[in-house]
Parts: sequence; structure tokens; C-alpha cells
Amino acid sequence: MMVRFLFLLLLNVLAFDFSKAQNGVNSKLTLAPVFSDHMVLQRNKPVKIYGKAASGSNVTVQFLDQTMRAKADQSGKWDVVFPAAKEGGPYVISVAANEQKINVNDVLIGDVWLCSGQSNMDFALRDAQTGPDELQAGPLDPDMRLLKMARAVSTGDVAWDSASLKKVNRYEFFSGKWKSPDKASAASFSAIAYYFGKQIKKETNVPIGLIQVALGGSPTESWIDRALLEKDPQFAGMFGDWSHSDLVMDWCRERAAKNITNARSKDQKHPYQPGYSFQAGIAPLTGFPITGVIWYQGESNVFNVPLHEQLFTMLVKSWREKWNDAFPFYYVQLSSIERPDWPEFRDSQRRLLTKIPNSGMAVSYDFGDSLNVHPTRKKEVGERLALLALRDHYQKSVMANGPVPEKASLKNGAIRIQFLIEKTTLDHNKALPRQKLLSKKNAPLTGFELVTESGKRLVANARIEGDEVIIHVPAGERIRTVLYAYQPFTRANLYNEAGLPASTFSIAVK
Repeated sequence: MMVRFLFLLLLNVLAFDFSKAQNGVNSKLTLAPVFSDHMVLQRNKPVKIYGKAASGSNVTVQFLDQTMRAKADQSGKWDVVFPAAKEGGPYVISVAANEQKINVNDVLIGDVWLCSGQSNMDFALRDAQTGPDELQAGPLDPDMRLLKMARAVSTGDVAWDSASLKKVNRYEFFSGKWKSPDKASAASFSAIAYYFGKQIKKETNVPIGLIQVALGGSPTESWIDRALLEKDPQFAGMFGDWSHSDLVMDWCRERAAKNITNARSKDQKHPYQPGYSFQAGIAPLTGFPITGVIWYQGESNVFNVPLHEQLFTMLVKSWREKWNDAFPFYYVQLSSIERPDWPEFRDSQRRLLTKIPNSGMAVSYDFGDSLNVHPTRKKEVGERLALLALRDHYQKSVMANGPVPEKASLKNGAIRIQFLIEKTTLDHNKALPRQKLLSKKNAPLTGFELVTESGKRLVANARIEGDEVIIHVPAGERIRTVLYAYQPFTRANLYNEAGLPASTFSIAVK
């Protein structure tokens, strides 16, 4: 009897201690992970500050000489919303509840850009062609702040241990803190995002916050809310046994299989599976206002162009809905490399501009590498993304696109391609001067091909004549389509006077 009594007493003590410890965890005052020293809050939008505390506790938040109060709900969540503010700082956010206090120091208000995608967005500044010189050049701009949400587990060619498998299953994959830029923080940050932010800061003189959430190898579907994908019958094949679905790229499935080799559960999660990267990396940010998104991804979806078109359109639409903001979304067209499906994919990305409002695309094929999926010319790509934002969001009168084809007409045995006149965003009724068509270094024009009605592809003899490209049609051939920059690794060389290249394109001849 005594042994039984002592055993029950011990159980009660342990249960009490566990409950006390658990209540201590639940009662701890915290801010959402995106809040930390050196952060940037979005200007000109209501400032939402949020976190967790003990259920029912009163939370007091002080910011910009104002005080807001909230009560934590049953799950401990609380939030307050301060009025929109213009750029400035540094400021302090003070949060208090139940004799606990948190100060977030050195806070700026400016523009926040989310920088996402796969390995070419993740590509570090230190590894870029211009990166070492950039890091050695001197002090970095203190008003450009960096938040790298680094991965907790490598998705390299390794088998995860049990601790890593559990961490992934808990969606504890991305984490990071805001940092002021120095050689260490900038060196490991996205090169493309860094150069994008640097150019925006230079042209606007507004504090810039960059949030990097990118994962090498990740397919588009991993960045979309799983619940949204499950509602669409055309994506049903991605679920269930996703690791054997032909809707997911072979390489992604093979790498995931290697990573989870030691998993004992059939339900083991992986960052490449549909919906995972969204839940782990994007969903925690959707309550945090941003200016817009820059995106570099697609290498893991090249194998199925029509599927990617549907997924990417869904991704942009759903992110905007989650933020309740039709923010700008600028993306990079895949570069050139000796892989056969890439020209069609690049052309598809160009066509998506007509389907996705408030979007823009930076061309990168002229900085490609024939053998390496990770070209090192990142500075130019980041600056091309910045031109899109400067023109379309910041209303600067800059040229942001290379020549864009408008129509191709057959007349007197020659095809004449005319190009759109770029408009200035300051006045949409006022055209910029018509672009000058140039070949790089004034070399003979290259990159054009003709497709006959029978499907045969012919190398085209093209030349620039004023503001048109003229292509001679070989005798006896009936031409259906003109292709440009349609070789996987292309040396196509049509530019404008701003040094911006024409995109890969296909255009019907009429």
C-alpha cells in the first residue's frame, strides 16, 4: 500500500512540475520572430506589432510616442496596429505584460522587400563575381537592413539524422534575425537581393529592409499554401505519395528520398513537398506588411511548362490574398544553359507578364553559363530587378525593359518585326523616345530563327533597320513563327540603348 501511495504521489508531483513548466512557457511574453533589433517596418502602411503572452494578459506596446493595448486571446496571441508612418528612425518598440518587458532597438521605417525562390536567389554575395570587391570596398549602407531566414537543415546530398527529421516535421526550418549590414552579414546574404536593395536605396534614399526566404532546389508548389493546392483537382496527383508523383520534378523527389532515408514514419515531411516552404517560411510573414516581392525560381519546374504556368499564377495570386495587398511581384527569367527545355520555359515566363498584373521580369540569359545552373553575374540581375521597381513602383522615369516585340509582318519577301514603345510611369499617355535597337558591340545580329509551316527551324539572317528588325525569308519557304534567343545557351544580342536585352520570345508572322 505504502509503495502504491508513494508512486501516486510521485506522479502527482511530476504532473504538477510539468504543468508549471508548461504554463511558464505559455506565459512568456514574446514577439513574432520577424521582430528583432535592427529591423525595418513598412512605411505608409498600418504598423502591426504582434506576438504571444499568457492567455488573458494585458499587453502594452509603446512606439512613436504612442501607446496601444491588447489582451491576449485564449491561445495567447495578441496584436496592436499603429497608424501608418513615413520613413525614419531609429526608433524603439517597447512591449510589456505581467512584469515582463521587451525592447526592440534600432528600428527603421522604410520599404521592406521579400526576396524568395530557390538557389539563384539564395546565391551568396561572397560567391558572386563582384562580391569580394563589394565587401572590401568600405562601410556598407547602415540604412539597408538584412533578415536572412536561414535553413536549419541542409538539403544537400545527405541523409538526415533523427534530430533533423523531427525539426523538419515541426516546420522549424527557417529562422533568422535582422542585422545591420557588415562584411559578415552581407557576405552570406543573397547577392541578387543585396544589389537590388542597394540600387533602390541609392535612388530613393529610403531605408530598405530585405527579407531572404529562399531554398535551393525547391519547386514552385512547395511555396504555395497546401490547402489551396488540395482544392484544385489538377494538382491532386501531388498529394498522397508525393515522392512518386510525376507532377514533381524527378530531381526533387530523388533528393528528398536521400534526405529522409533514416525516417521511420511514412508521414515524414520534406521542404520540397507541396505546401511545406509556404507553411514554414512564408505563412509566418503574412501578417507583416511589405512593399513587394522579388523572385528567382523555376529551375525545378522546367520539366513541365504548362504546369508551372498554373502554379506560378496561383502562387502570386495567393500570396497577395494572404497579405491582402496587390503588391508588385518582380521575377527573373531563367538564364541560358545547355538544357533543352529552358528556351520554352523562358518564353513562358515572358507570356506570364500578361496574366499577372503589377508584375515585371528581368532578363538574365546574357549572363548565363553554358554548364553551370548558378551563373555568378548577380549584380546586373539585381539591378535589372531594381529598374522594374524604380519605374513601376517608385514612379521613376527610367527604362526598365529591353526591346519588346509587338508584331511581325510579311511583306515583299521579308519579315518586319516592330517593337513596343515603352511608356513612362509618370504619365502613361506620354511615350518615352522610341527605343534604339542595337546589337551588342555592333556585332552582326544573332539569335533569330524562323519556323516554317511544316515545323522546320531555320537560322535567320536578321538585321536592324531603323526601329525594326528585318529578316529575309528564304525562297520557297512559308514561315509561321519567328523565334528569338531560343537556343538553350544563347548568344542572342539584340539590345536597346539602355543596355537591356530583348527577352527570349516567339511571335507569329501575320
